[in-house]
Amino acid sequence: MFTDIVGYTALMGKNSKKALELLHKNREIHKPVIKKHHGKWLKEMGDGILVQFDSAVDSVRCAIEIQKRAREELDGLLRIGIHLGDVTIENDDVFGDGVNIASRLQSIADPGGIYISDSIQQAIRANEDIQTEYFGAIQLKNVDYLLHTYYISEDGFPVPGRSKKISLSGGVKKSIFKSAYTYLLAFLVIIIAAGGWWFKNRTSENLKSIAVLPVENLSQKTDQEWLSAGIHHALIDELCKIHSLRVVSRTSSLKYQDSEMAIPEIARELNVDGVVEASYYTEGENLKLQVRLIRASPEERQIWRQSYDRAMQNVYSVYNDVVKSVAEAGNILMTEKEETRLNSSVDVNPEAYEAYLRGMSHWEQATESDMDKAMDYFSLAKDLDPEYPLAYMGIASVWGGRLQHGYISYDNVKLILEETCSKALELDSSLAEVHGWMAVYNGWWAWNFDKAAIEFAKAIELNPNYSFVLAYYSHYLAFMGNPETGLPYAEKATELDPFNPLYKAVYGMALKNARQYNKAASILEDLIKAEPNHGIGLPALWSVYHEMGNYSEAIDLARRIFTIKKNSIALDALNKGYEKGGYKMAMQEVAEEMISVRDSSYFPSWQICTLFTRAQNKEETLKWLQVAYEEHDPNLPYISVDPLFDFVRGEPLFKEILHKMKLPEINFN
Repeated sequence: MFTDIVGYTALMGKNSKKALELLHKNREIHKPVIKKHHGKWLKEMGDGILVQFDSAVDSVRCAIEIQKRAREELDGLLRIGIHLGDVTIENDDVFGDGVNIASRLQSIADPGGIYISDSIQQAIRANEDIQTEYFGAIQLKNVDYLLHTYYISEDGFPVPGRSKKISLSGGVKKSIFKSAYTYLLAFLVIIIAAGGWWFKNRTSENLKSIAVLPVENLSQKTDQEWLSAGIHHALIDELCKIHSLRVVSRTSSLKYQDSEMAIPEIARELNVDGVVEASYYTEGENLKLQVRLIRASPEERQIWRQSYDRAMQNVYSVYNDVVKSVAEAGNILMTEKEETRLNSSVDVNPEAYEAYLRGMSHWEQATESDMDKAMDYFSLAKDLDPEYPLAYMGIASVWGGRLQHGYISYDNVKLILEETCSKALELDSSLAEVHGWMAVYNGWWAWNFDKAAIEFAKAIELNPNYSFVLAYYSHYLAFMGNPETGLPYAEKATELDPFNPLYKAVYGMALKNARQYNKAASILEDLIKAEPNHGIGLPALWSVYHEMGNYSEAIDLARRIFTIKKNSIALDALNKGYEKGGYKMAMQEVAEEMISVRDSSYFPSWQICTLFTRAQNKEETLKWLQVAYEEHDPNLPYISVDPLFDFVRGEPLFKEILHKMKLPEINFN
């Protein structure tokens, strides 16, 4: 065994007495522990120690005990590296790659940590009492191949930062190394560095907020992005159901895919106390999942780690177990109902689950072709398991996405949406996603606002961190007469998912409808800087500029929107009208041109109506408002709150449409 005391040399020049005291105390700790675990102290070499073990398990257990004793007894930190390899002993000296690699491992280990090579991992993996975590395939100095490296991950041991992992891995794809080896000796390398031990005076955890980082695929299978995304999605969804915990949404956490940022930096950006990291690999029909919980401040520290090995059909029980363990380790308060839910689990058809996850990976891309592929996978999941609720929810989400993006009309989709959502609800009423889609269906498309309120309440009860539901609940409250009351929900959606442009756009719209134009403009302007062509942010900012009387900025945004959409008809009319009579005339010209070509080129009645509102043409506004009502346009519920319609609120036809839709008359004076 070779021991290298790197910190000793640096300390000697400053305080030789202190350095010698550390070295002497180090010997007092090491010798009896090494003897206890059947190691042989060979010699000291400068500030290094050479020890021989005949057993890899003995060497690791010895290292763990030394570290634990060092925490309490040394005014300093230890680093340990262990490797199994061929060596040569000659004249009481030891040579070979075994010594070199063990030395290199200790040189990269974190103070207080233990790093081991894949050779040690292979030898100890059957010992469940020794907890390890895969670090990566790293390039060590004077070693001409990548070394698959692990670290001891028991409670109290430091966690290597993400930036360290990436810098040492050299960008190499991490994988589990499974070849068999035969070895003669284990070498333990130990390092002492000056300074206090940071695990002392440890306080109890009390996490209030968490981010789940993108899940790492450690297997050699490269076509499992769908599984990585699915596990990531599921862990977030399950943690979101704890009311006392704020959980960052998936869109924002995905920003840190392959990021070199350290955990504390990520936590500061997301404003969270803790971070969950997970990695997995598959063997046949089994999923092997490793999860750990890290407190990010005041210093990065692992507070819990666990490995799971489950059949894919029992995958939901893994997620439940993870949430229970994270809540316990983080001292997170759970209600009795939440604990009961976590103690129940269901089996799933593995093939149906895989099809669903593959479908979701396409649905999130939101293109027309991806929607088609997602529908194929969701339909396959339904065929494989007709009682699988997520399959029906997936089908509903595709039809809803097609409607939202203008690929299909409301008349062609309303029955399918109702049937698929109702079927999913019938199969499992505990899914927040199903209730969320039912709320959107009833609020925007069916105009059953009482039913929408019930579904929103149920979705939020099941998942208080569901950003999608919170964002659109703010809009629902607005058009039901409570724009100010809805603002905290939109704001919370942006806090949970700070890098999601959709929720920023929705929040900006909510502020606009609450007549907070300056704040709305600030948020939407920041959004457009980051996402110059955002499909919701641009028209929302156009509306805000219109209400503020910033017509020059408003006309520029109108040109930008029509250019992005390649709408030459509207763009030509816009420029013609603006030259003729300014902003309002431009709006009038565009609306009239859209009407003239509507038989051959479809333009929604809602769009024509809002152009006439911007032109302040009361007669045409009311006429096209009636057309939008007859065509059951999904945007119509906003008329009760949208400031665009303030100039016609006193008109009998406007009040009549509000009454028929069962929307409130709101006085904004």
